[in-house]
Amino acid sequence: MITKSNYVVGHQCQRCFWFKYNKYKDPSEDDQQAQQRMRDGEYVGEEVKKTFPEGIEIPFLGGDYAKMYRLTKEAIFSDIEVIFEGSFLVDGVFIRVDVMQRTPDGWDIFEVKSSSSLKSIHKEDASIQWNILKRVKGLKLKDMYLVTLDKTYKRGKDLKLEEVFERHILTKYVESNQQQTDETLANLKKISSMDSPPKERISATPNAKGKCTFKEHCWPKGLKETNSIFKLYNLRSKKKFELLDNGINTFDEIIDVDSYSQIQQIQINSTINNKPFLDKKILNNFISKISYPISFFDFETFSEPIPRFKDQKPNERIPFQYSLHIQNKQNEDINTKENHFEFLGDYENDPRTNIVKSMIENIPKSGSIITYYQPFEKGVIKDLSEFCPNMKEELLGINERIIDLMIPFAKGGYYHPEFEGSFSIKKVLPALCKNNDELDYKNLNISNGGMASSAFRELGNKTAEEIQQIREDLLKYCWLDTYAMYAIYNKLLLIVDV
Repeated sequence: MITKSNYVVGHQCQRCFWFKYNKYKDPSEDDQQAQQRMRDGEYVGEEVKKTFPEGIEIPFLGGDYAKMYRLTKEAIFSDIEVIFEGSFLVDGVFIRVDVMQRTPDGWDIFEVKSSSSLKSIHKEDASIQWNILKRVKGLKLKDMYLVTLDKTYKRGKDLKLEEVFERHILTKYVESNQQQTDETLANLKKISSMDSPPKERISATPNAKGKCTFKEHCWPKGLKETNSIFKLYNLRSKKKFELLDNGINTFDEIIDVDSYSQIQQIQINSTINNKPFLDKKILNNFISKISYPISFFDFETFSEPIPRFKDQKPNERIPFQYSLHIQNKQNEDINTKENHFEFLGDYENDPRTNIVKSMIENIPKSGSIITYYQPFEKGVIKDLSEFCPNMKEELLGINERIIDLMIPFAKGGYYHPEFEGSFSIKKVLPALCKNNDELDYKNLNISNGGMASSAFRELGNKTAEEIQQIREDLLKYCWLDTYAMYAIYNKLLLIVDV
């Protein structure tokens, strides 16, 4: 039996479909962010139901798909006006429909997504539903809708749930797409009977997030190596596959190195020679722009599909935490209480006003403010300036002093083979500051921004003891982000002998 979700996967990648159909362990099932997205989807689906007249819901009965289908048909051919989670098992394909609403001209079908925009893959989701529903005898269809969050909605004092959602009519699209849907479905049915996955060429973007969840089973082992062409910085997927098709798998097999960008050449040569690359001119130029006191600053944010706070939009990023390390002079040890400030909001209340007040109070009025990947921090601060117009001048003044610590690496000032084509702090830090447990993210319970965001959002469902532990973990993580910047910057000073 093919499910709707497996069909959508198969539309993107046939090999991925085969693994999921045959119930291979999907690593994404253990991913905290993936789990959060799933919970968001379920939550939004329940909230959408509140905007419809009272209807009946078809219960999920485990593996008894035939009974779920029978209950759905009984509801359809009764006088019930709205059906939630209508279940259909037709021609070996099982689907569940979020909402069905009866009209004088037939049933309107609603597929619900927790996204703030209509994506192409959503259309394929709608297409397979329409395809299966059209095969149900006696079921007259009217229109197909895709329901998303309205990104322009801003909550007032009270939530107006009916204004949170936006309906996109897809009837014309799904009707015109039925031949393609038939062909895809027929192909997937063939693949489902195969003893091994199809020998389809691997893809750089087999799913909507651009991440292959079955790399361990699917991708050639060599693609994981440091010198793999798939690790080459900013190389288009098309070019990667051209190289692969021509038998070029590693950097040392590339003949025309000079045709690549400067930073790509640096990466290739550094990796082949297993030696760091240094351009003191670039580093010195970057360092010359830094003035004391130096503020090493980092935000953590969360988003939620249904806004809880006044002046909050669906899926808007809300800063709930920051860490600030201050270095007043060169060679100063900042691992002290006097050199570190932090803020961590509570989940029940909007943290934005208090985080702004804390920032303005604790960030020095002069000197450079160092972040890692400045578009993020600057974007958050700009949003805060709109939220707190009375503090807009101070906040935008902070933005003007921000300097991005990623720049000297991305411009080729320093490259280490262990970067593997990435200039993220998680790659740069261990390469520059080796064998330092204090700077090892692996020692933390919360080790990345996605985990931090999910952990904060889950505080509302935790016991007092659990909340205390999570808050401690959040503070440790954000602390390390800014202390890591301090360590990296001061390592650069040593490298150029400043």
